[in-house]
Amino acid sequence: MRIEPVGGLAFNESRPDGRPDSRSVFSEVLRYLPVDLLTDITILLQDTGYVTIRPIKLARADWCRLDLSVKKMGGIWVRGSGFSHWSIPLTRLN
Repeated sequence: MRIEPVGGLAFNESRPDGRPDSRSVFSEVLRYLPVDLLTDITILLQDTGYVTIRPIKLARADWCRLDLSVKKMGGIWVRGSGFSHWSIPLTRLN
């Protein structure tokens, strides 16, 4: 199976504090995620420059679809003891 990258997620430094605009980041993330799975996940914008996607309740087939979508955006699955999630790095456009 081949994964076609979408070029990553990027943002402009339009805010004075240098943080990304959450609306533009979320709209970019939502463009690449399966629409029918949006009610089963939580999307968080981290101060560290990453978007975190936490599954709430996903069936195995849905998990695989979401995993492929996140990998296309350059994200990875991060396994934790109680907080497993996908992590997608943000890059700056200057």
